[in-house]
Amino acid sequence: MVDAGGDFMIALVNKITIKKICDNIGVESRYIAEKVGCNPPSKADEWLDVNSVVRPTFNQAKSLAKHLKIPFAGLYMNPEDVPIKENPKVTSRRTLTSENAESESAVNIAIADLIRTRDFYLSSMSDLNEEVVRFDVKIRDDENPKNFAKKIREVFQIDLSEQFKISSKRQFYLYIRERLEKHGVFIHGFSGVEVEVLRGVAIYSSDMPIIGINNDDSYPAKTFTMIHELVHLLKRHSSLCNIFYNDFTKQKEEVFCNAVAGEVLVPREALIIKLQKYVEKHNLSVAEIEDLANEFNISKEVIVRRLLDLNQINKNAYDSYIDEFRRNYEADSIRRKTEREIAKSEGRRSSIPRDMVRESIDKNSRSLCLALFSGYAESLFSKQDVCSYLGIKNKHADKFIVEVSKWNN
Repeated sequence: MVDAGGDFMIALVNKITIKKICDNIGVESRYIAEKVGCNPPSKADEWLDVNSVVRPTFNQAKSLAKHLKIPFAGLYMNPEDVPIKENPKVTSRRTLTSENAESESAVNIAIADLIRTRDFYLSSMSDLNEEVVRFDVKIRDDENPKNFAKKIREVFQIDLSEQFKISSKRQFYLYIRERLEKHGVFIHGFSGVEVEVLRGVAIYSSDMPIIGINNDDSYPAKTFTMIHELVHLLKRHSSLCNIFYNDFTKQKEEVFCNAVAGEVLVPREALIIKLQKYVEKHNLSVAEIEDLANEFNISKEVIVRRLLDLNQINKNAYDSYIDEFRRNYEADSIRRKTEREIAKSEGRRSSIPRDMVRESIDKNSRSLCLALFSGYAESLFSKQDVCSYLGIKNKHADKFIVEVSKWNN
């Protein structure tokens, strides 16, 4: 009996192609079994065994393509016709690296998807006969983080007065992303990986290097990650990172990247000037720390770490701030959960509706968004194509087009 929805219908996928995709990316059968829901899990091993006659059902094959982040039709193609490259060599500089095969498969899929998206952008620009900005920025390998940070601000035109005028942490994130992409860096969000496992990716190449940012991170964390990964690219290194500024890593390059990012986002002299209004106080309140964070459009954690690094507070005070931030965050989480439960019991919405176009613009490369807009204007892409590439529904296409059209004005 064949189920019309595909629960029992066998998908005649090309198993050689599936194995090639998984081998090139670095995807374990255990990851497939978990995500697709194989019962028993050993079925996933048979899907990757080209000598086995066992194949996934239609619905399982659709789920497999979704989690591998490839078009469903690709599973039916000949392996030589599937443009799946081997993942490049990337140095893992992560702490608390998961030994879980499923997590590492997710990391490898994220890397492969970043590369495919960048390559799609380059191909689209070629079809549009538009010039691609090449990354040719070189900064002398100065061991002084302050000097390195100053040069980044100069080259990428990150203006402190503009930073203070920007109205929100989201807008500052978009501002920094625009500055970096104007110099030939491709910045794109990835999903499917926990922040603790992977926060940022730097993939260096001579034409258009990539910075990958975890979509689940906060805006201040994403902004910090961009600058941190930029330093790796300026050193011509490819790296995987999951540390943040308040981590005390012993890895030399991570220490340097963090120090540079901290100085870029909160320059020493600017912070000292801001602190003058608190000159008679020995300790700043959490509210005052938050005020400083809002002025610089970064996180409270970065502010207190900068205060520690600049000897404005000691380690005990730093730890006390971090503990209080954690307690406040946990209390807020409990409050939000309670509010959601009450709203659900009363039959009303518990939060502001999601803005899918805004989310799409935030996670997709600005360069890619502009290329899709140009491609639509020149009939290279349909509205359906645009939505497919961005991961939004067709009903959101017009709003996306209107929003991106404003960028060229």
